[in-house]
Amino acid sequence: MKVSLLILALFVPLQAWAAASEWAENAESRVRLVTPWQVAPQSGELRMGLHFKLAPEWHVYWKNSGDAGFPPVVVFQNLGETELLWPAPERFELPGDLVAFGYEDEVVYPVRAKVDAQGDRLRLVADVDYLVCKVDCIPYRYTLTLDQPLGSPVPDTATAPLIDRAWASVPTPPGQGVTTTAALDVSRPAAPFLEVRVEGARPGPDSQVFLESHEAFDTGKPIPQATDDGVIYRVPLKPREEGKVPFTTTVGWTVTRLVQDGKPLNLESRQQIGRKETEAPRVSFSSNPVLTAGLAVVSALLALGLWGLLFPAASDGYGRMLLGFVAAAATVGLLYLLSRQVRPEGLAAVELALLAMGLCAWLRRRSGRTLRIGLLVALLGCALAAPWLAERNRIPGEIAQV
Repeated sequence: MKVSLLILALFVPLQAWAAASEWAENAESRVRLVTPWQVAPQSGELRMGLHFKLAPEWHVYWKNSGDAGFPPVVVFQNLGETELLWPAPERFELPGDLVAFGYEDEVVYPVRAKVDAQGDRLRLVADVDYLVCKVDCIPYRYTLTLDQPLGSPVPDTATAPLIDRAWASVPTPPGQGVTTTAALDVSRPAAPFLEVRVEGARPGPDSQVFLESHEAFDTGKPIPQATDDGVIYRVPLKPREEGKVPFTTTVGWTVTRLVQDGKPLNLESRQQIGRKETEAPRVSFSSNPVLTAGLAVVSALLALGLWGLLFPAASDGYGRMLLGFVAAAATVGLLYLLSRQVRPEGLAAVELALLAMGLCAWLRRRSGRTLRIGLLVALLGCALAAPWLAERNRIPGEIAQV
């Protein structure tokens, strides 16, 4: 077999036997497609790499690029499903208090594919779009081509170690005595944060946590805190809609440069997480929309009674009318508190229920006996509906700011 390969090599152009495509070059970067094989297996998993070399101070991006930019996109013209993997990233502080997540100097993005080819050759054609940045950013697009011989596997001594190192740099799920969890902490509504906890591995000197992009919030710079058996990262959250932090959500994160039993470890996880209860909930009309709506109903009924709309007034004195206006003002104040505990559509529904109570009371004073009974039932139904509507439209986990 070795003799046959040697003889065949004399009649085949050198590029066809290479384990790397030609470099696509520009002033800021170079990129090529590499495989670990002089001759690759005809079927099974085919590991490849997207190999970048970058000019000083220029960088390319991780799957969450940070405040700007976008990660590389690679599409193979003649392969089925492929997967671009992400090595452990670095954090770059940029002018204007911007931050980027990615790689500088040199990086290999591992690419996983499955092949089931006939014949002794597979032409790999990859369309690559990427952005390279320093302060300004420049987009590039190239088509990389590599003729990969197939047959009895023969590793390439130059590129196989490169691919192996790239695969080793990809973070792995927790296991082997290492666990990681996260929780949302909204004990201070004006400054929520995400708490990421790792147990079973120690942080190295430059250990960091990176969050994947999230539709509900952006993130600030993590604050690490070493513990007896691991590390906790507190990541400030910047809700994209002011005051809106989801009650439960799915979050993905990567922790880099951990150390377990003297060996380096990069860890990744994706979990559905919820809010962390840092203090017992307070039952008061500043944090309980049902109670707030109930008190609003009571004060509204009191105002209607003082104004003589629920039952005949003993007198029509100014003092009685004034007390009615005080009760009405209390109703307005309670509705203001309620606006911080329920969604806007819920607040509108509660207000409509209170207005309906007033209308029923007014009509009841001007109707016959039979109709008055029906209107009284309707009034009581509206009174009961208000707390129910508040509960249905509660903002989950929010603590009202009084």
